[in-house]
Amino acid sequence: MKRRKTNCGRALLRPISTIRLAFACLAVASPVLAASPAQKYQPSALWEWDESVITDSQAQATFFAFAASHGVNRVYIECESAIQSNQTALTGFLEAASKQGLQTELLFGDNKWVFKGHGYPHQGYAISLTSKFAAQLLGKMTYGKPVAVHYDVEPASLPQWKIEQNKVANDYIDLVTRLERAAHTIGLTLSVDVDYWYGKVEVTRHGAITPMNQLVLDVVDRYVIMDYWDTTARIESQTTTDLTFANGIPGKEVVIGVLTNCDEKPPDTSFCNKSRHSGTKYMESVLGKVTAAESTNVSYSGLAIEDYAGFQQLGP
Repeated sequence: MKRRKTNCGRALLRPISTIRLAFACLAVASPVLAASPAQKYQPSALWEWDESVITDSQAQATFFAFAASHGVNRVYIECESAIQSNQTALTGFLEAASKQGLQTELLFGDNKWVFKGHGYPHQGYAISLTSKFAAQLLGKMTYGKPVAVHYDVEPASLPQWKIEQNKVANDYIDLVTRLERAAHTIGLTLSVDVDYWYGKVEVTRHGAITPMNQLVLDVVDRYVIMDYWDTTARIESQTTTDLTFANGIPGKEVVIGVLTNCDEKPPDTSFCNKSRHSGTKYMESVLGKVTAAESTNVSYSGLAIEDYAGFQQLGP
């Protein structure tokens, strides 16, 4: 499922024709919402797609206050622009996050990175964000280092998926394999965002037919399921296949992600909708049940909420 991301990080370093929504990066974060008294799903990770929290001190302070009051212990921070052009500011953010008790993952996302080749928008560019720029960043840091690189690349959103599904799927597996190698070379782990239905996609690879979720799980360290529905039963049913397979791989981590952005279609993919399945209190109830049900799986590694902007607007 394609989510609305600002993609602010891409504006500075790419040709003018590829600049999208650059002015969204200038927005200041909204005021902090009041914390709920008992969040049963704590702790959780949070996607943040707006790089202004890296460079804007007020936006950063607001973000950290929100994270502290909403049980967030890990941040997926979009930094495609900063890691290339402003590593000083990014280092400052990562160090400040560490002081707040937050682990961080360097977040990058673009579906076109599936395509093989060098330079933007191909695989070579995506890999360089880790092998070149993340390596440079780590070399400058003494504390507060990120724990992972985190890639949101969703091949099924490409038009080529409909006509060349097996080829695109194989290209994606090649990409995450190269990303895993690049991440481990510099001492980081690899997290990837994945659709909940990958287990239903059969991929012919090296002469064998294998479900796509297994091919990805065999490679990556942390498998973050975009399990975007608003009921406990639906969320749990869509993670069973992934967790069951991951349980058999020592050290493999599976994270269950949910959506808080408003005006999604269909509406029951998000906790921000006009039904009774909406709002922070309802989401907490659902996620508390999900955690209780899935905690028996050795690969279950917690929850993630997409995203900061949506969560701020979710309401009580």
